[in-house]
Amino acid sequence: MAKPSFLFLLFVISVCTTLARIDPMLERFEQWMSRHGRLYADAGEKNRRLEIYRRNVELVETFNAMSTGYKLADNKFADLTNEEFRAKMLGFGPQSRAEHISTPSTMTCVERAMPEENTDDPPKSVDWRAKGAVAPVKNQGNCGSCWAFSAVAAIEGINQIKNGELVSLSEQELVDCDAEAVGCAGGYMSWAFEFVMKNRGLTTEGNYPYQGTNGACQTPKLKESAVSIAGYRNVTPNSEPELLRAAAAQPVSVAVDAGSFMWQLYGGGVFTGPCSADLNHGVTVVGYGETGADADGDGGGEPGQKYWIVKNSWGPEWGVDGYVLLQRDAGVASGLCGIALLPSYPVM
Repeated sequence: MAKPSFLFLLFVISVCTTLARIDPMLERFEQWMSRHGRLYADAGEKNRRLEIYRRNVELVETFNAMSTGYKLADNKFADLTNEEFRAKMLGFGPQSRAEHISTPSTMTCVERAMPEENTDDPPKSVDWRAKGAVAPVKNQGNCGSCWAFSAVAAIEGINQIKNGELVSLSEQELVDCDAEAVGCAGGYMSWAFEFVMKNRGLTTEGNYPYQGTNGACQTPKLKESAVSIAGYRNVTPNSEPELLRAAAAQPVSVAVDAGSFMWQLYGGGVFTGPCSADLNHGVTVVGYGETGADADGDGGGEPGQKYWIVKNSWGPEWGVDGYVLLQRDAGVASGLCGIALLPSYPVM
């Protein structure tokens, strides 16, 4: 019985090798699977994902041939349809944006904790990563917890600026314990700030590690806070100059439309759209710059193109090591992808 089984195995290997020669996309797909550690339940699922990957690669190559100024790539989301990607990776707001804007609690701020208005002109470029105020890019996984990651990144930033120590804080505490939000089903950064205020702080990532799923609140950990905030402030909406002034002082939580095919497979350069102002994803502005004017040269693209440095929570394998450079001063009041609609930041 062993001999026929061995012959059958040789036959299968021979067929697969022949198919790979006939279909170079299969070989590329298998290399992609190896690179991203992707495994599928059965041959049928693998074939289905291969066809999705094939269509996505064709779209990537067509887009890149147009020389739009930024590039797409067959990144770790290349085996997903855009509908699957949107369902898995977006999680800003369980309600409509109109309901959120009208919610009085979003205006909460402890006025005595507010810094004095800075009337100085902001610098031409700022990168809070270079100043040590940005933790490594994290990965929300298949959980719509972007709102928690956005808020935590902003709190980590202001804590380092004020106290000189970069402490990685717990998104999972927000996912599990913030009753106003709905964990992996979505939330708002303002709700996260309010939770941290009411709880008098947030514990560390190490003490309450991220699981990527909704869990029961570990109540004892609520008393083990590492960093606290006194309040938060909303930046004037529809004003990129005000967002610039805020980002010059500290990392800022923002919401954007990140649901497009171009966001899904963004691979580098200054993102110029297209996108809408239909907010569906929370991210963090950690600086800004202008191509051709930055010492680190990470702007790319045409000289003089202004951009925001935006930290995402889809892992370092996406975008530019986990970041997207989003066009600044794009000529729309809401900012490109709605980035200037609902910016907010914590205060200490």
